[in-house]
Amino acid sequence: MNTQNRPEAPATNKLPGEKLVLPGTTIGGEVGTFFVDFVLWDWQMEQSRILNGLVDTGATFPQAPASILEELGVERVDTVRFRLADGTTVVRSLGRVVIEVQGLVRPVSVIFGPENSSVLLGALALEECGLAADARNRRLVPADILQ
Repeated sequence: MNTQNRPEAPATNKLPGEKLVLPGTTIGGEVGTFFVDFVLWDWQMEQSRILNGLVDTGATFPQAPASILEELGVERVDTVRFRLADGTTVVRSLGRVVIEVQGLVRPVSVIFGPENSSVLLGALALEECGLAADARNRRLVPADILQ
């Protein structure tokens, strides 16, 4: 068998036996157990707001109260049906923002939440930033981004 043209195995920073940590996942504890500061920017990156949000890898999208997103000039671009943790379904608007967390700046979709809603940092924002939630140590950690 000719092995000269076989592609090399991808390089990894993991030691033998170490598990992969995938973006948007929780390690070392339960989902939604700590808060982090992040910056939410409008799409043109002209206006921003520093928020403190619950890291919730059980939530798909980040969420902020509609009034905050409207103050930033975020446009509603879609309407989506969501299933909440208690099993009920709701319809919410989505907009596009730029999120900045731990020095990483990425475009993401965001939910226009009700006025009494929590600010959430959902799994897709963490995936976009290549981060995972370390619930035991209450911090975000770099994850293994797979291609």
